[in-house]
Amino acid sequence: MAGSHDDWELGDNPTVDPGARVLATAPERTDRRTVGRERWARRTFAAGLVVFLALGLAGVFGVWTTSSSATGGGYHVRVSHARVTRPGLATPFAIAVTRADGSPLREPVTLAVSSSYLALFDDNGMDPQPSSETAGPDQVVWEFEPPPAGGGDALVVTLDARLEPAVQWGRDGFVRVMDGSDVAAEVRFHTWVAP
Repeated sequence: MAGSHDDWELGDNPTVDPGARVLATAPERTDRRTVGRERWARRTFAAGLVVFLALGLAGVFGVWTTSSSATGGGYHVRVSHARVTRPGLATPFAIAVTRADGSPLREPVTLAVSSSYLALFDDNGMDPQPSSETAGPDQVVWEFEPPPAGGGDALVVTLDARLEPAVQWGRDGFVRVMDGSDVAAEVRFHTWVAP
């Protein structure tokens, strides 16, 4: 039968170009050493990825907290702060002040805090609120009323904040309990900001 499929010649098939080069579809031969290196590279990458994810699940790349304290001038002050944090994360900052002899706080407490350290934070609030606040070039000074009778012997100030997203590398900070214009007790600390 004329024009049947069996009678087609290469030149009669409009879908095949007679001048086309035939490409081999078999994979190229590679030596064993190259194949071994590529296999180990893939395995090493996969193992590194698994380790990275496991460290992330364990919280290694999150916030690590610590506390620093000092005693002086009849006061004991303890600052809970992040030792390591990352931009954009909720980061703890709390100050606890007690009398060194364990007696209740009866007078207002004045705290001076490093303004460059406070600049690390996007502040959402502070508890309790200071009764007065002044800011200078190096420090912010807060005055707090003593805890009410029966409310405990410590003044605990907490800052609800997250680290600013653009902050890198971290900063040193200080908290001072002031006795008039004199420093009664001072705590110095550092927070490192991981990239």
